[in-house]
Amino acid sequence: MISELRLPSGEKGEERKGGQASLRNLLDTIKKDNFTGYLRTTLTLEGDVSNGVLVFDQGLPTVALYSFKPAGNNSVEMMYRGERAAEFTLGDSIFPDTAISLMKVTDEQALATLIEDYRQDRAPDLTDFIMHFYHDNLWVDDPGGILGEGASILELKQAIIKYHREKSLELSGKRGLKDVELDLDEGESFLVEEQSRDFSHGIFVAYLAKGYAGLAISRTNPRMLRRSYNEIEAELIWLTDHESEVERTIPPSLEKIVVVLEEFMARKEKCIILIDDLQYLISSNSFDGAVRFIRSLVDRISEHTSFFLLSIDPASLSQQERSILEREMRLVRER
Repeated sequence: MISELRLPSGEKGEERKGGQASLRNLLDTIKKDNFTGYLRTTLTLEGDVSNGVLVFDQGLPTVALYSFKPAGNNSVEMMYRGERAAEFTLGDSIFPDTAISLMKVTDEQALATLIEDYRQDRAPDLTDFIMHFYHDNLWVDDPGGILGEGASILELKQAIIKYHREKSLELSGKRGLKDVELDLDEGESFLVEEQSRDFSHGIFVAYLAKGYAGLAISRTNPRMLRRSYNEIEAELIWLTDHESEVERTIPPSLEKIVVVLEEFMARKEKCIILIDDLQYLISSNSFDGAVRFIRSLVDRISEHTSFFLLSIDPASLSQQERSILEREMRLVRER
């Protein structure tokens, strides 16, 4: 996913392999030279592939992005921003097999646009985080004369890979809805990129089975969904202009949907909410209107012990539209 981001073109300063000394020297150079540009990392380990980006402006870290794709044909690629992304990018950088490149950017406007696009109001200060990482993991004194991958580095390496694999999904080729195992963080909103709606509904059903109250606003007739849910209870609303005498329906009115969601969250302490057809909302309203709706809902979810899943077929959007949505929500992609 990092490769799909529109990073500013830059002059490649240097390329090197990872390691404690290597990363320490790079960070020292970045600070001393007031470097403006970005550091990129790529690590392939046991079939898992991770990519990281740390953006610097005059030597100060401003943006951190990181993606992890687990091995296997059927899996979920996860993307992180902010402090967690910086942690993983720096962690990868001290592994000897990691490829690190430094890209100097002279186009100030392009860099400013990137920083503004990915700067979020609640993002932590990356300067303090990187400083603490430097002092905790990049030792200056090396009595033996050789900086190797010590026990603590191996433990960090194992912990990061374990975290990714727990956060990601290894799917069988013939999975059913209740086969999905994905560990989500409460208060977060997730943009689920998929060609069909099965994956998002699989996550939804998995959390219903864990005891969360569920509300799905779906383009699929609830009568058909109940067959897949196999008697697991949830509130199902048909997203349609069609009026039904047997099913609860709601038109693609963003204002009406907000009211329904607020009422549901007021009644339920722990819940998971799914809207499985963003394209339909966009076509019935506008893209800008849908983005305002999403931002409002993301803020509401962040103050609640809930999850919000929004399904989208990425092929239905332009690259610019996808980038806007991916900045507002955590991205989960079915492979």
